[in-house]
Amino acid sequence: MPGDIAISGVRILLIDDDPEFCSLLNDYLELNSISLTCAHDGQSGLDILDRRAFDLILLDMFLPDINGLDVLRRIRRMQSPPVVMLSAHNEETDRIIALEIGADDYVPKAFSSRELLARIRAVLRRCAPEQESAPPEKTDGRDILRVRDLTVNNHTKEAFLHGEPLNLTVSEFQILFTLISEPGSVFSREDLLRITAERDFNKYDRSIDVHISSLRRKLREDTGSPQYIRTLRGVGYSLIR
Repeated sequence: MPGDIAISGVRILLIDDDPEFCSLLNDYLELNSISLTCAHDGQSGLDILDRRAFDLILLDMFLPDINGLDVLRRIRRMQSPPVVMLSAHNEETDRIIALEIGADDYVPKAFSSRELLARIRAVLRRCAPEQESAPPEKTDGRDILRVRDLTVNNHTKEAFLHGEPLNLTVSEFQILFTLISEPGSVFSREDLLRITAERDFNKYDRSIDVHISSLRRKLREDTGSPQYIRTLRGVGYSLIR
């Protein structure tokens, strides 16, 4: 399918304290030529990440030694592979906090193996460098965009404020690049959801609000007088010229 991504050979780290779940998932992913490494507590997972690189991390919210959110925070300080949170609970507060900290998706554990594989594909597709699907010669000057002290490089997927790198998640980068591509233009929540989401969403989906809030924090915005991201209540968001 156009825009699809090959997953054969993908390396995934699963941090989950349920050995039976790990074994069943490993058997299923092996059928799709995905390599799964399992860690049964947070510290073991972090130790493995210290030694090896992975294409994606599946992280349980509730672990016996370290809370999954704390593990996510430490992962984001170490490296930036996409992280999909798993949880037996589907509380909105948990989802919002996980997305704010830097999770790329949040999946309640009442899922089928096929659904999880689809989520994995979707997250990897969002994270795949665009240059893999477009010849380098078609790259234009819009790869690097600047507004005052904010610079966004779409080629390397990096953003800088006052020359200092911003540690953005994939979704945060996509939103920021979209806004800076057309300063002053207003993008609705639905516009941004279509850009960032590889799953169905509804009008009550708050993930964009969470990503915008996280972006503002990383841009060190004064909420009373924002310098970069403007909210037009009931309409959407725009980047201030």
